[in-house]
Amino acid sequence: MGISDTKLRGLHGKPYKGPTEITDADGLGVRITPKGIVSFQYRYRMNGSQHRLGIGRYPLVSLRDARIKVGEYKELIAQGIDPKHQQTVKIKKPTVHECIKYWYDNYVLQSLRKSTAEVYERIVLNEMEKYFLGVPIEHIPVSTWVDFFTEQERANPLKARKLLVHLRGAVAWCERRHFIDSSSLLRLNPKEFGRAPKTGDTVLTYRQLAKIWLENESSNATYSSKLLIKGLILYGSRNSELRESTKEEFDFEEGIWTLPSIRSKTDKIIRRPIFKQIQPLLKEAIDSGDGLLFHGAFEKGTPFSIGSSTRYVRFLRDKLNFGNFTAHDFRRTMATRLAEEGIAPHVIEKMLGHDLGGVLTVYNKHDWLAEQRVAYELYADKIFEQIKIISD
Repeated sequence: MGISDTKLRGLHGKPYKGPTEITDADGLGVRITPKGIVSFQYRYRMNGSQHRLGIGRYPLVSLRDARIKVGEYKELIAQGIDPKHQQTVKIKKPTVHECIKYWYDNYVLQSLRKSTAEVYERIVLNEMEKYFLGVPIEHIPVSTWVDFFTEQERANPLKARKLLVHLRGAVAWCERRHFIDSSSLLRLNPKEFGRAPKTGDTVLTYRQLAKIWLENESSNATYSSKLLIKGLILYGSRNSELRESTKEEFDFEEGIWTLPSIRSKTDKIIRRPIFKQIQPLLKEAIDSGDGLLFHGAFEKGTPFSIGSSTRYVRFLRDKLNFGNFTAHDFRRTMATRLAEEGIAPHVIEKMLGHDLGGVLTVYNKHDWLAEQRVAYELYADKIFEQIKIISD
């Protein structure tokens, strides 16, 4: 039974009940513990006796490096030299960035949605790339981590707390997978650094929404980003739902936007109507793209990134100067204003893409598309009325 990188990735860090040893070739093999710790070993005969030599743990020692080392050992044996008297593979301890990259490649990209992976790439992987260069994460004392996050806290308390929470999660995962032995970072309590974000309570007025709409139209942003902001205001959908949408999801003949379960936060299909005010906007987005409705500034085959959309909303916020708001506040605003207009709660929940809960989730698959359409058109009319008043 041979060894491959795919097989080793499947064994590493996972409960294991198979054979304790798997052989490769030329005496190379691996030992696997019940907890999924994989170690390379080399079996050889010398002076009539059988010997076994440890090479190192996977993935700190790669399969390629182990095979190279076996080749070196065979040359030593041919010269009559026992390889156990020679230095084995030098195991390089992972740095902070190498640890995060291992977590990102093997957990985030494999298990999480693309939109979530983009967030982790931005706030953890890219953020930590410039710190602790060349220093093994296991060698960083807790006092150094305290100093680092104290400095981060002074610069931005919210960012410091968020970074520490996610970084601890990444490092703890690497420790569970035996990529590192330990890290003093895990001794830090996130509650003692920075501060947590407040629960959002921003609800915009129709007039404020109209001002955002007009500021968006007059900006020098890309056509795609302008269309995205308009769509987020009118639909009140999650950013990623609209930002990563494709033309196949929109059935203009039936008048329905169907979000597939693979892109849904609830892992269920979400259906919303294509109402009259949104229809021309969607068709413009489809005509300007290449399958994707809202593409990046330089590549039509790549969706507009979460980082770019967040920065653009911040730009609009700073230009308008009437308080703090995010793209997520468009959802809260729509839900609040439509409740004031007398729209039924279950209809609003469907518009937001929420589960209704209880037996309704299991048995009632009705989407109230007709009622959603009425609510969306009412909401859009209120916004456009304010746009006309401000523009006149």
